[in-house]
Amino acid sequence: MNKLIKPLMAAVAAALAGYVWFAVLGGSRKEACFNMTGKPAVEACSFVIRWRGGAEKAEALYRRSRLYASGEAWDDEKADLEALLAMKDSARLGKERLGNVYVGLALVATRKGDEAAARKYSELAVQTGNASSGVYLSLAGAYIEAKQYKQAADLLLGAAIPDSEKKHPYYNALASAYGGMGDYPRAYYALKSGLAVKAPRPVLAATAKQMGLVCFELKRYKEADMYLSYAQRSGADCPECPLLLTTIRESLMP
Repeated sequence: MNKLIKPLMAAVAAALAGYVWFAVLGGSRKEACFNMTGKPAVEACSFVIRWRGGAEKAEALYRRSRLYASGEAWDDEKADLEALLAMKDSARLGKERLGNVYVGLALVATRKGDEAAARKYSELAVQTGNASSGVYLSLAGAYIEAKQYKQAADLLLGAAIPDSEKKHPYYNALASAYGGMGDYPRAYYALKSGLAVKAPRPVLAATAKQMGLVCFELKRYKEADMYLSYAQRSGADCPECPLLLTTIRESLMP
């Protein structure tokens, strides 16, 4: 009997030692995954992804996707984000993490020039309520490009963007949406708000050009002259400015 017990106890002890070693190794790899950078962190995360499940695997996948993103390994980033998305129910991903995954996939799609996928994931990110201001602006731009002007305006007006982040790109996009609908008075006041925000001269010039065009539509010719002249002097891309300014000045002549 003793001859059987001793090998059994030795086997149990070895298994226990192996479990403890594996647990310690797993803990150290997890710590390295989240605290290190570069290739060592990627390798540590890969270990956790291979040997762990559930929330631990999900967090390691997301962490590794961010490491790939910082190294501009877009295909690897996309693969990890898609793997994470596939386990969103089993890993019980919260809205914040799910939103981050959609944002990541939207950015990858944008870099690859896949406009349909970028729009799809941007819309999903917005639905989670965890989209960045850049995602809102990108999606609004896609709506404007598709001539879905009301959808773009509604998106921007309802966007969870802090006032501190509502700068020239936000107001320019909102004005473009209003302009597309033919609502030039609202476009005018959107651009007025934009011009009140401090910005480098080239940014101001681009907004001034847009304001000049809106003023022209509203027959506010003196303002159109002022804004288009500033845009032209400041180097804005405005091939139509000379002809418009000539037309405006002729209309202002007594």
